[in-house]
Amino acid sequence: MQSYPKQNISLITSVIICVLMVAFSAESARAQAVKVQASVSSNRIGTEEAVTYSLLVEGSDGTNIAIPNAPPADGLTLLQSVPGTQQNVSIVNGQMTRSFGFTWTFRPTREGTVRIGAGTVTVGGQEHHTQPIDLTVVPQSQMPARRPSADPLNRLFRSPFDAEPQEAPEPSENDIFIRAVPTARTAYQNEQVVVEYRLYFREGIQLRQSRLTDSWDAEGFWREELDVETRPIPRITVENGLRYNTIVLKRAAVFPTRAGEMSVDPLKIESEALLPFGSRDPFQSLFSLRTRFTPVQLESPEVKITARPLPTSAPTSFNGAVGTFAATVAPDRTNLEVGESLQLTITIAGKGNLATMESPAIHVPAAFDVYDPEVTSMLDRSGDELFGSKTFTYVLIPRSNGTYEIPPIEFTYFNTDTDRYQTRESSPIFVEVTGTASTPDVVVATTNGMPVDDFAPLFDTSGDWERTETRSLHILWWPYLLLILPLIALTGSIVYQNRVNRYRSDVRWARGRRAHPLSRKHLKQAMELLNDGDTRGYFEELERAVLGFVGNRMNVAERGLTREQLDDLLTARNIDSALRQRLRSLLDTCDKGRFAPASITPENKEEAFDEASSLIPDMDEQING
Repeated sequence: MQSYPKQNISLITSVIICVLMVAFSAESARAQAVKVQASVSSNRIGTEEAVTYSLLVEGSDGTNIAIPNAPPADGLTLLQSVPGTQQNVSIVNGQMTRSFGFTWTFRPTREGTVRIGAGTVTVGGQEHHTQPIDLTVVPQSQMPARRPSADPLNRLFRSPFDAEPQEAPEPSENDIFIRAVPTARTAYQNEQVVVEYRLYFREGIQLRQSRLTDSWDAEGFWREELDVETRPIPRITVENGLRYNTIVLKRAAVFPTRAGEMSVDPLKIESEALLPFGSRDPFQSLFSLRTRFTPVQLESPEVKITARPLPTSAPTSFNGAVGTFAATVAPDRTNLEVGESLQLTITIAGKGNLATMESPAIHVPAAFDVYDPEVTSMLDRSGDELFGSKTFTYVLIPRSNGTYEIPPIEFTYFNTDTDRYQTRESSPIFVEVTGTASTPDVVVATTNGMPVDDFAPLFDTSGDWERTETRSLHILWWPYLLLILPLIALTGSIVYQNRVNRYRSDVRWARGRRAHPLSRKHLKQAMELLNDGDTRGYFEELERAVLGFVGNRMNVAERGLTREQLDDLLTARNIDSALRQRLRSLLDTCDKGRFAPASITPENKEEAFDEASSLIPDMDEQING
């Protein structure tokens, strides 16, 4: 047997252990990534209706999923033992995800509350369990009237295009609604509370033309808007056994300015919803023309927040800051001469009521002149809470030389994590001032209080008078210029005001004037994102450049248009088919670059930029024509 040195054996052992740990970690990560959800088609059914129960498995490639058994049921009977299966593939942020579904159909055997028990799915040898789901079974007379089924022979030989007249269904409160989710129902005065408004809508429902219908307000609060995604991707969630798509409509940080119970206004939106019919015939759902978009008005519930007063044991240095903060104090220099300026910068960073926060009190020696601070704020609105910093810059000017000490500056805030006042104190600052202060001349006063310097000396007439050479103003050029300048300024002001008024009153003209500058701006930003390697952002800017130009030149809201509506508008403006095809091809490339950037090559990016750069002037030429 060949022998190895002890060092090699130790190295080989370490490598094997590392490989096993990596494999175990990867397997654990795969197991942890698996997610199983249970849902039903409706949690309220009639005695003559059926309900579909679904198990959705995410985070698996499908090879290690064992076909599950139907869950037990109380008050329901199973119509088929073999589950229906389906597989979905989606691309989110350039990553492909797969999900696998299993469905069973149950029919109620009695009225009242019935239950479908916990579902069990085995993935990779590990069992995953769901929660039971309760349903309400009511008499069929309490459910909406169902359309009687047509003659089977007529259904068999009828063309799928022969649609029967039927009204579009109205969405119920369980189909689509807005939920307001505050981070807290009780808070201290000036404490940050984030209210998030989420839109819930059932799978299969399509929305369009969503817009706010009322001014949202929060009386008694200081409010700050937080960023939300402009093109959100719906997330799937299960509520009361029903599967919903959810998106965040609005997120705002509110700070109660007084103690007591206060309300945040509901969020109201108008939209148009397309609800799918309940038919299971795929041909009928594919070719039916009986569906249409239905206007819906949605309103979130009112949010009530109780603000508690701050404890009364506040230090004297407390000035209303509530949250969690860090403070720094820094002078720009500590050695200067008399009359020079020193900048003292106080920076407070963290989360809390930065917008309403006042500067900490400073105490400087009497030899310094102190000016009011310059205040700058930087707020980060991209997260789930409002973070940022606020800077107070004081200017100090010494009037005499010497060595001076600026006492420590105290910043006190109420820490919402510990429910206590917390004080941060800077170190003392020593300033060395050199140079000499200018001494004012001594003024001697007369007996009546008048300074002697106020008397002018007597004229001396003994000298000779000299005549100076002067020129009349009418032969000089600059007096005429002074007379003309006000007229030029007045004319320029009138022209400028007329242009501003036209920008405000003539929207079509204003958008047309801004079309070219905005498109060049977006193309420049796209090139910067391309150099930074941001493929998704690059194609978003290309799409904004082209669609924004078309919208501005034609004075239409391009963001709410479908491809077909956009093509109809261009056709109405006599844009030829070849140019419209170029536009559709470029928009398809942009969609591919935004949602599947991994499939885009560098050549595709350059070709897309060249096409956008040439498409804009070509479109402009035909629109003008």
